[in-house]
Amino acid sequence: MDPLALASAKQRLIDQLQNSFGELRNSPVSRIIRCKVEVENVAAMQWLACQTVPIKTYWANRNQEFKMAGVGIAHEISGREIPDLSLLFSKLHSLLDPDCPDLRYYGGIQFERDSEPAPEWENFGAYRFIIPQFELHRSPSGTFLVCNYHYQVDQETSIDQLIEQLNEIQFELTLSDWEERTILHRMDIPAQAAWESSIKTALNEMSQGKYEKVVLARKAILTFNDPVDPSAYLLRLRRMSEETFNFYFQTDKDHAFLGATPERLFKRQGRTIHTEAIAGTRPRGKTTREDERFTKALLNSNKELREHTIVVDAIAAVLEQHCEQLSVDEEVQVTRLSHVQHLCKHFVGKLDPETDDADLINDLHPTPALGGTPTAIALDAITTLEPFKRGWYAAPIGFVGYDHTEFVVGIRSALIEKERVSLYSGAGIVPGSDPAEEWQEIEDKISKFLKALDL
Repeated sequence: MDPLALASAKQRLIDQLQNSFGELRNSPVSRIIRCKVEVENVAAMQWLACQTVPIKTYWANRNQEFKMAGVGIAHEISGREIPDLSLLFSKLHSLLDPDCPDLRYYGGIQFERDSEPAPEWENFGAYRFIIPQFELHRSPSGTFLVCNYHYQVDQETSIDQLIEQLNEIQFELTLSDWEERTILHRMDIPAQAAWESSIKTALNEMSQGKYEKVVLARKAILTFNDPVDPSAYLLRLRRMSEETFNFYFQTDKDHAFLGATPERLFKRQGRTIHTEAIAGTRPRGKTTREDERFTKALLNSNKELREHTIVVDAIAAVLEQHCEQLSVDEEVQVTRLSHVQHLCKHFVGKLDPETDDADLINDLHPTPALGGTPTAIALDAITTLEPFKRGWYAAPIGFVGYDHTEFVVGIRSALIEKERVSLYSGAGIVPGSDPAEEWQEIEDKISKFLKALDL
């Protein structure tokens, strides 16, 4: 960004802040002040990677129309214990403003609903939502530099520190080269033999009628000789990704959770809800002919179609309880990503007046694509068969605005802890699943993450 244009943008933002503070000096109501100025078309992810503030947040929707790169914290709502979702969303909405539709909390809620965070998830909590202090906010209406500030009635309002922080924001997008690292160790949890044993146990329990489907996850823990820069890693992933949502939550300089997920949990705008059923997987082919062969195999696989139908039926049953109107694709679609392809159906509905976001998360998550069916029994099986807690993996990840909420599921994701990278992915197990094939399916799903690490 041109230095003169940058100086002008920062000064205009400072002027807005000073005016807002002056107007609120005697206000009896605590609120979030949101000021913004338009800037040049700055690349959001590159901008974020150049910032020195250790707390960073990033969100990009599937078609990349909307991107938010944020640093710092203007306001946070978090905790170590599983929240009552109605109370949580009530807190989130208490500071949201209909006059600021782009003011949003970004965060997530851990997968487990009955325990405190595991040690590796300690920094993220059972739930954590933040409004960033500064944002680079890109949408079809333009690119804006944004400052959010929590004005509190019982505290003296001074913007000197805020202006100092603003002046530390970097616009010289001089990214350092990606440094190749030496991998010292890879550990799969569970190892392949234990994984295949767990699947055989699940298949045996399904043959006894205990449940219809269970989704089992595993993680590959990669240890390098030097720390991995999480924002640079996401930037490399982003360049390899197509048709995925991107999320990034860095809680301090040493811990970050990021992902490129294909799966939306739901998007609500007003009373309209959009969601989708994604299940069944085949790799992409190296040639057009091979790619079409994999697609045909996916569309004609009884096992994959059965797995997908379970997800479709479960989502439809939930939405029929909450929607006055509901439509769904008549025919199954194929969603193609850069390295895998999935079966998919889309839902659009008009919510009844009583349904809120807490109801949607409670009833939709986890779908059979993440847990299994029947849900409660499948989740018990996951607790027994998986040797780790999922934490924010496969959890609801998203943003909450005044009248616009969107959550994805935190699959195709990585937890960064200095020099250690944990890659997470799962596979749906139904009668007819082959343990060795399910192992390879997960290798296909994490292949892009490995490639971004030069592996």
